Amino acid sequence: MLHPRNFVILPKHIRSRYNNLQKLDSKAEEKLQLRMKPANFTGPGHLKDLVGRCFKHRDLKYEYVFCPFQNLTQEDIQTYYEPYKGVLGVWADWIIEDGKFKMMNMIEGSPCGNGMHRSTKITLQCGPSSELVSVSEPDKCRYLAKFETPDVCGENALVVYPRLPAELRQRWDDAEQDLHTGLLTKKGYHKELERIFLAASYYLSPDMKSSLVHKAATESSKTCKVELEEARLRITELEEELRLKEEIILELGDGKRE
Repeated sequence: MLHPRNFVILPKHIRSRYNNLQKLDSKAEEKLQLRMKPANFTGPGHLKDLVGRCFKHRDLKYEYVFCPFQNLTQEDIQTYYEPYKGVLGVWADWIIEDGKFKMMNMIEGSPCGNGMHRSTKITLQCGPSSELVSVSEPDKCRYLAKFETPDVCGENALVVYPRLPAELRQRWDDAEQDLHTGLLTKKGYHKELERIFLAASYYLSPDMKSSLVHKAATESSKTCKVELEEARLRITELEEELRLKEEIILELGDGKRE
């Protein structure tokens, strides 16, 4: 049996403050800075069910988090010391092929060297539940992802034409007629479709992209000021933590001498 004198009873104020050291030791989660604000929701209205939700996927090295119409992030789960965590893209617009919403276009992700920034194209596929099923990097900093959801299982779930306003549907009809009669070349026809999709906000205009980047930069500047103040407070906490630990060591030393 241990003799009572083998225990060192610390003063109450030291014990109380010592209980908080674990909280002080915990490192705040890294905050990812977005280069661009996400664009507004566009596309099939039934996909609004996905807004505000996030979906995780893990492979052998990374964990990915996909928040539809917001962003896609990547975190290294193999590295224990300062693991990489970054943004693979921010929601911008749609990639439309053959008259259907084919992919979600995520751009302006974290830096990737040589002035490049990561970007991702996310294919929507029919599936029994909503989940991010895979992410790959076929080219440096250019990612492809697959997202399954029952929201796109209907035959017309991703068809563009019926979701356009009446005036834009008429423009499409006119372009089809002009292509058939030879008044428009195929190149001219596709250019007109691009203008239609831009007018419908299915494509992001250069001006809107610049505006979203500017908004993110402005918010980032404000955030940096807040984080600087938080860092100063953190330094003060660490200094207090160090002082408390020195007091505890002294108390333990005095207890052993007794």
